[in-house]
Amino acid sequence: MTWLITLKPTYLFDYADLPRDMRGHVTSALEELEKDPVTPRGDTIKKLKGYDNVYRYRLGDFRLIYAAEARAQMINLLAIGPRGSVYKRFNYDGWDAPDTAIEFGPKLAVRPEQQAEWSQPAKPDEKPLPRRLTPELLARWRVDAQYHDALAACRTEDELLELTAIPPAVLERVMNGLWPPSVDQLAAQPDQMLFDPEDLNRYAEGTLSAFLLRLDERQEALTRWGLRGPTLVKGGPGSGKSTVALYRVRALVDHRLATTGQLPSVLFTTYTSALTHVSESLLRQLLGDRVKLTRQGKLPREITVGTLHGRVYNIVASSGVKYAIATAAQQLEALHTARAAFGRAVLGEVDRARVGALTAELRDDYLLEEFDWAIEGQDCRDETAYYDADRAGRGIPFSRERRAAVWRLYEVYRDHLAARDLFTWGGLTQAALDRVRSGAFKWRWDYVVVDEAQDLTPAALALAVELCREPSGVFLTADANQSLYNRGFHWNRVHAALSVTGRTRLLGRNYRSTRQIAAAAAEIVAGPAADEEAARQEYVHSGPQPVVYAAPHTTAMWRWIAEQIVGAARRLRLPPSAAVVLVPSSQVGDLLAAALRDHRLPAQFMNSHEFNLDAPGVKVTTLHAAKGLEFPIVVVAHVEAGLLPRETQATDPDELAAFLEGQRRLFYVGCTRAMRQLFVTYDQTRPSEFVTALSDERWERP
Repeated sequence: MTWLITLKPTYLFDYADLPRDMRGHVTSALEELEKDPVTPRGDTIKKLKGYDNVYRYRLGDFRLIYAAEARAQMINLLAIGPRGSVYKRFNYDGWDAPDTAIEFGPKLAVRPEQQAEWSQPAKPDEKPLPRRLTPELLARWRVDAQYHDALAACRTEDELLELTAIPPAVLERVMNGLWPPSVDQLAAQPDQMLFDPEDLNRYAEGTLSAFLLRLDERQEALTRWGLRGPTLVKGGPGSGKSTVALYRVRALVDHRLATTGQLPSVLFTTYTSALTHVSESLLRQLLGDRVKLTRQGKLPREITVGTLHGRVYNIVASSGVKYAIATAAQQLEALHTARAAFGRAVLGEVDRARVGALTAELRDDYLLEEFDWAIEGQDCRDETAYYDADRAGRGIPFSRERRAAVWRLYEVYRDHLAARDLFTWGGLTQAALDRVRSGAFKWRWDYVVVDEAQDLTPAALALAVELCREPSGVFLTADANQSLYNRGFHWNRVHAALSVTGRTRLLGRNYRSTRQIAAAAAEIVAGPAADEEAARQEYVHSGPQPVVYAAPHTTAMWRWIAEQIVGAARRLRLPPSAAVVLVPSSQVGDLLAAALRDHRLPAQFMNSHEFNLDAPGVKVTTLHAAKGLEFPIVVVAHVEAGLLPRETQATDPDELAAFLEGQRRLFYVGCTRAMRQLFVTYDQTRPSEFVTALSDERWERP
């Protein structure tokens, strides 16, 4: 039986550092280990003392260190390099062996309570780099030549960390190569799949950018479960929902090939365009031995990856209709026109004065959100449909009479935009639905996989179902506690055929955040409105408690943020660009980024439309823009009254409660972007009610 091969992410740095002629020997060694990695063979394969399941494979003066789990028939590549240096990492052969054996394998090493903290002591100032950064070494680490001169000029750790023009991914790659992880850190890293040993050469040569994460036993089961759906997989942040969705595509391809011999058509939708590119790369790797890639190395036409927004644009554009998306200012103008037009509008059976009275007290922002969510978001095409719409979470209760008045206002608003060839996103989604339902847009996929479904409107989800040849081919992932936009609704109200009762499963293991971060964030949304089932998780990583700091004034807060980013980056052996500062608004973000630059910490503010993970320096962005992303170091700043929660003119108790619940979820989403270190800070003269409610048990207060 062939053993499965996985690898730790830092193994790739070791492999890229090998002499080119050694890589072929490694490929041959892996082909041998696939057959039997545990039987000692002369001086070639030996077990390392002090470890339960760690072996070494001798390759001349080099040693390949790997773990082997017989029960799972899995090999885990840990490290490779010259004998002396690679053994030193494992406290082996002349160095003190660990007191207790460490197990590597499917359970990701040790249990959280046994695991060392993420952080480690900072190095003394002006300590020389452990290796000279030569152009040859940097080339092996796949660092673009344009950065060689700046990196090669660095002699100390401080000089390396102060580079401002190097993209964060490049700087992190260099630091990983200079400072390989300790045994405990290595054990805590996720496992990645190696489907073909030749993929290592492709990675070293730059033609393969990433490797897929290996699924745990629970995740693996869900990729093949309920192939006749529709099916829903729920899970908290960092539980691997997106990875399961990718593997689901492979399971669907395998199933159809085995039963019909034909490749199925699959639509895989992601939440953001940035995630689309990553997903495409991973699917090419995952399906490489099952489908025929194009000459350009792209997925075949049957496998489509993109956002649901992108599908909407393509469907409407195929009609030849000219349109533009209305800006926020244009939507507000249309609403004001509608309010003023009541005297001229045909109001039917509803008294004009009564309509004005029923809508006058409703704020502009509240009405626009009502149009967006309750009307267009739920695909209400007439007054009767709006009467039946689910308004859970909207706060203010609407009588039938008030709904009739709001509908009349919406009609004038909608017509004003249409006369100018303007669409809202919700209106464009409805237009796409019309084309699909009428048959004007004919293409259908055998399977539709929707990742992060909780952030789509019911109308957008209905479109996803309509694009599937049969509703049984729909697969969804969702986390109710991360939803920023959706309110309570039942899946079968999205589409008559979308019933997931009995076909819902839960992922309960967090691979992103440390146990301390996840537990602290969970108390933010604890309460009757929380999805308690999704919030209950097991944790792989452990680390320091999150820190919440009450600054005496704003200037002190900004200085403190800069200090924490630099300190955390040093402890974690990461560049400062591994940090993100999340703020409630762009106005605050611009000022904070400028303040960080004043403290000699390169930073820039980026909104959701221009967010670039590869940009150098610390990223400062809004809480909304960080949705779906993760960062080793996260600072949530200005958690202050009037900013988070933001100011509202709501006075109705139910509406106010719903508003605060949404703002609380936004705070939760920001905190759960953190992987290793989380900081929350505010001006103590105007603390948010969210931070005053944080417990001393879960949060450290300096």
